[in-house]
Amino acid sequence: MALISRRSIDDLRQRADIVALAGDYTQMKQRGRDWWGLSPFKSEKSPSFKVNPETGLWYCFSTQQGGDVFKLVTAREGLDFPEAVERVAMRFGVELEYEQSSQTTEGRSLRSQLLEIHQLIADYWHRCFLEDAQHSEWIKKYWTENRKFDLSVAEDFGIGFAPIDDSKLIPGLLKKNFTKEAIAGTGLFFGVDKQPDPIRWRCRFRGRLVIPIRDIQGRVIAFTARTLDITPQDDPSREAKYVNSPETDLFKKSRTVFNLDRARANRKDEEPFVLVEGQLDAIRCHSVGIHGVIAAQGTAVTEEHLAQLRRFTKQLVVFLDSDAAGQKAALRLLPIGLREGLDIRFLSLPGGKDPDEYFSTHSIESWPDLLKTARTAMRFCVQSIIPEGSTTSPLAQRLSLLESLFPIVEQAGAEEIVREALNEAARHAGIGIREMHMAYERHLANSASRRPAAQLAPAQPVEVPVVKGGGLTTPEEDLIHVLLRHEQYFIPVSEALPLEWIDINYRGGSLLLALLNEAVNGHFKGIREAVNVLDPELQTEAAKLTSHQTQDQDQEGELKGRINSILKAFHQRRIQLQNRQIDAQIASTPSTEVDKLNSLLTEKIKLRKESLTPPSLPKSGN
Repeated sequence: MALISRRSIDDLRQRADIVALAGDYTQMKQRGRDWWGLSPFKSEKSPSFKVNPETGLWYCFSTQQGGDVFKLVTAREGLDFPEAVERVAMRFGVELEYEQSSQTTEGRSLRSQLLEIHQLIADYWHRCFLEDAQHSEWIKKYWTENRKFDLSVAEDFGIGFAPIDDSKLIPGLLKKNFTKEAIAGTGLFFGVDKQPDPIRWRCRFRGRLVIPIRDIQGRVIAFTARTLDITPQDDPSREAKYVNSPETDLFKKSRTVFNLDRARANRKDEEPFVLVEGQLDAIRCHSVGIHGVIAAQGTAVTEEHLAQLRRFTKQLVVFLDSDAAGQKAALRLLPIGLREGLDIRFLSLPGGKDPDEYFSTHSIESWPDLLKTARTAMRFCVQSIIPEGSTTSPLAQRLSLLESLFPIVEQAGAEEIVREALNEAARHAGIGIREMHMAYERHLANSASRRPAAQLAPAQPVEVPVVKGGGLTTPEEDLIHVLLRHEQYFIPVSEALPLEWIDINYRGGSLLLALLNEAVNGHFKGIREAVNVLDPELQTEAAKLTSHQTQDQDQEGELKGRINSILKAFHQRRIQLQNRQIDAQIASTPSTEVDKLNSLLTEKIKLRKESLTPPSLPKSGN
């Protein structure tokens, strides 16, 4: 793989918007100078992820990770450094420079090639949808008359048609110098494990309507393809109505939420996400104006799916199909959503219709009234497990239903929600409210007795350290904390503080020395550029120190005095160290060596005078 030039990397680090990039993974909200969000790396209910746009650094208190834009991508997506650089460049539309004089596709990372191939194929299939000589008129008629969508919707979502004759696809990719490994890595072709010659591979989606699947940044990473009357009989998956791309380096079903890129960007903060079953359901809802609509790729909803949603909102409306399968799927995701701390409501359509069918004949005006019929999580749960009319069933049968109900109720946590569920269950099951609550308490006791002791301890909330001005453990940390927030003082401090006074054995000392050394040598042009020279460990340290909350008011009139007090602490530490060294020499010097003793005492007097004049910033200017 060709090397990305250092100048290109440094320029990208300066130009990349760390807040926007973090916002791709979790919803960020500004607090003062910093931005906060839920951790992109683990499930949590209180924000512990902090971004400082001035330094371009981030820190996650939950996982104790931190760094710059590239470290965020490597940590979140599991990429190596060159792939992370390419990923950030693509995100912000920055063209990279490579060390080779002529950069070719073979020199790009596999991941970069996969993304390019997917986008090229998506564009090609969309053109075929519009212009295919043999089938474009047929497929457009199918889209507008059978599916009742406007062509503008197909344009908006890049809907495609994979031609039955796929003989042009692979030759076209090879002509663009994509590697054989990259073409095979898309998962879009049959025969890659049997035929060494790519020309003999066959497209997985021949003769199907194709829907691009995009990641949260809007990049095509996979496809869903629907069978049609013209799908070839020799298609190995001919009987399957929908076929997805297989899992690849880009596409993981358990992590990918369809239309999340649009829903995240288009919905208002107070609007919930609306979860539907299939991609066409999502496209239909989006086309009528439900901008928070998403789908889970036609697979079971996972903790990773819901954890992603929780990073952007607490509210979720589950709008799955009204048939038995859809309702079972809704019930399966309920305990997962409760564990993730989501406020979930469940919406069912009249007549057993799915969202695509319903909104093909109804306008957005019906949505507010429909939304009012959504059931709370506990009401849906109780009504699904203990349906109306259960009071006539034998008592033993009603009690057995509680074995399915209670484990879900237990996930709710909030006392008022649990009370609502138990009261509703008592009514449905024809059991007294007091008896229902007693049965639930017995369930909790039995669950606790079966649970390992380690799980019984309450989870400890993440505590963000609070720095009270001057309250860090060393002058090094205290000074670097101020300088990282007020970079205009780096050069004046570098002129006032001798670098040899910095103790690199202290936490933060190495970081302070590295940055002040840049200033001393005339290379300091701001924090964002200075962090370029730091190794990953020092970047993490910088991110951690800038993430500390501060109770001090960062007013210009107070800053100089605070910095001078820190410089004084450096000075006092140096004087004390030298005094101890002289005292040790005096103690070990024989009383007969009068000249040496006098010389040592003279040094102590000199140090005493020096202690009265600590270094400080100039009185005028910064």
